[in-house]
Amino acid sequence: MIDRRSLLLAGLFASVAGPSFSQGKYPTRPVTLVNPFAAGGHLDSLGRLICNHMQTVLGQPFIIENKVGAGSTIGAQYVSRAAPDGNTLLLGTTSSFVIAPYIYKPQPYDPLMNFAPIIGLTEAATVLVASAKSGFKTLKNLLDAAKSKPGSVTVASAGNGSFPHVFSELFSSLTYVQMTHVPYRGGGPAMNDLIGGQVDVFFEVVPSATPQIESKRAIPLLVSGNARSPLLPDVPCAAELGYPDLNLMSWSGIAAPAGTPAPIIEILNKEANLVLKSEEMKSFVDRFGYTLIGGTPKDMADRLAKEATIYKQLIANRGLTVQ
Repeated sequence: MIDRRSLLLAGLFASVAGPSFSQGKYPTRPVTLVNPFAAGGHLDSLGRLICNHMQTVLGQPFIIENKVGAGSTIGAQYVSRAAPDGNTLLLGTTSSFVIAPYIYKPQPYDPLMNFAPIIGLTEAATVLVASAKSGFKTLKNLLDAAKSKPGSVTVASAGNGSFPHVFSELFSSLTYVQMTHVPYRGGGPAMNDLIGGQVDVFFEVVPSATPQIESKRAIPLLVSGNARSPLLPDVPCAAELGYPDLNLMSWSGIAAPAGTPAPIIEILNKEANLVLKSEEMKSFVDRFGYTLIGGTPKDMADRLAKEATIYKQLIANRGLTVQ
């Protein structure tokens, strides 16, 4: 039987079936890096660092294009259907790669078959924050309230099928609680309503939530993973509180359409790794609080295969769909 990792690696190394490539001839025209989210976020800043380096060393413009909508599936699907020549790339996230394609129906693309992974870029833990008006000071406070009256606790998300939405479902399944999901059009509006007391709790990546925590407008209850966050050293991690499986990270990476020649993948991977070691990138992660990933295309392929299995099963078990 062929497993899903084998299928993904087949997409990664399908250069034989891809277009011809002459070493040293890439790129011969401008390259588009598709960001499937709205302009102005950290992904745009990250993309600009990548593009600035690539066009300097490879001699052609690298341009960020925002193709937004449908939980990032519009932009990701666009790249999945592009010619596998290295001229159209996806700057995606956890949602783009392993969540949205399994939640949205009909399935817009198969992330394990339709992409050739290039490199993982950054990752961040998630923090569960509570509204100061909720009265929750600890995780126990939240769980006691949610268990005593199922559905009474409201949990915000950045939209149906977003990483915070699915992470909240994972949390509910591991803690055996039922919360009422309140989707918003982005993390910003969700956090604003949390601060205002319109919703009780929200799962947000640590770098984005830290300013609200430091200003006491949001109360941190736990950080995902098996270690405390350097940005929030006083906040217990999930493993400390008895939930070691609450350890999934929000991450970003670059992929090309399946069938892109291996030499092109190798060039892009090599240069992206160099960007990750630059002073500019160090300043970026210091400012935003992210952790660098890097590594080989196979490293990203392995991560995709592993997390696709986890999220696909969670989404099916919780009955999550967006039409």
